[in-house]
Amino acid sequence: MKLKAIKFCRFKGQKYEWSMEGKPENGIYNQPVTFQNINLIVGKNATGKSKTVDVIRRLADLLAGEINISDIEYENAIFEVVFDDNGQEIYYYLEFIDHKVIQEKLLIGTDTKLDREKRELYYAEIEKNLSFEIQEDKLVVSRVDNKQQPFFNSLQQWGKNLNHYRFGTHLGRQSLFGEINIDVIKKQEISLKTNDKVLITFVKGMENPYFENIIIQDMKKVGYNLLSIGYGKYKIRAFGFEIQEQDIEGITPQIDVSQGMFRALSLLIQLNYSLLSQIPSCILIDDIGEGLDYERSKSLIDLIIEKVKDSPVQVIMTTNDRFVMNKIPLEYWSVIHRTPKKSLFYNYQNSKEIFDDFKYSGLSNFDFLRTEFYTTGFEIEENTVTQ
Repeated sequence: MKLKAIKFCRFKGQKYEWSMEGKPENGIYNQPVTFQNINLIVGKNATGKSKTVDVIRRLADLLAGEINISDIEYENAIFEVVFDDNGQEIYYYLEFIDHKVIQEKLLIGTDTKLDREKRELYYAEIEKNLSFEIQEDKLVVSRVDNKQQPFFNSLQQWGKNLNHYRFGTHLGRQSLFGEINIDVIKKQEISLKTNDKVLITFVKGMENPYFENIIIQDMKKVGYNLLSIGYGKYKIRAFGFEIQEQDIEGITPQIDVSQGMFRALSLLIQLNYSLLSQIPSCILIDDIGEGLDYERSKSLIDLIIEKVKDSPVQVIMTTNDRFVMNKIPLEYWSVIHRTPKKSLFYNYQNSKEIFDDFKYSGLSNFDFLRTEFYTTGFEIEENTVTQ
């Protein structure tokens, strides 16, 4: 299942109101932000790139039942979301005020399965709607009843299996483990929403005999020549990675691996584990390439695109690196344009003509963002000449 579109607003009508919306159509706001299989979100500073990733993460946590409305940092919000589940459209609406759910609605195609305002919920066994009761800070769709509401399962699994990587963080480099019990690890479920247990993910991934070699080959494509990846016990009586590099004699322990290399290694271990296990539906990567040099940043993004392009996986990345922007095709871009209280998204789906026209400008991709060409296209240049 893939995220097709979303609209989000918090603190509506209040001083700190902020919303995510698509480009206005014919002067009309409140359009949805659309997504494709591969998405690179770009924007000037403070336009809302990380906020966007956090909104999608919060939605996933809620649908998975991992948090309640009362756990959200903002008291009032509206989510309006469309998913594509193998060609079937799923519409979900959630509104809460003062951490209390006001409305929650679910449509599968044109069939209404949930209308919280009317207190109506569809029961599959009897094929009719019945009334229900639920705590005001909990979601109906996160309830587990596969017999009566099997249509909730896709939403719950999307929320549970979403992967979230804050690339600018240590991504597990500072995490060591007191013991590594392979039999115990094999039985564990891996959550890829938090990335501090990458060694556990690696050990579990090693159940696949090709796993280590896949990581080594991927790291080579990013510019890191590794001979082997393993783990061992340090003098401080804690387990961590041990890396053998091609041009360095001896083993490099985790604590001595450069932060840039470890970020790439961590991401590729977890990404490949997800792909080989056919677990994820959506992968969020905030600040992709942060801490890497230009060539490695570009190579890493190219590799991610290569891996997910023909897969059922959706990836949503953000970057603020102008050099990376210049090498990533505009067809993957979603440009955020900040206006008072709004982050407006311009992408290939809602601005195809302007995106296509830009290739005739002779400018770099970064200029597409810098000059705000995405808002008016060549009109801005024509007006300048006339004046």
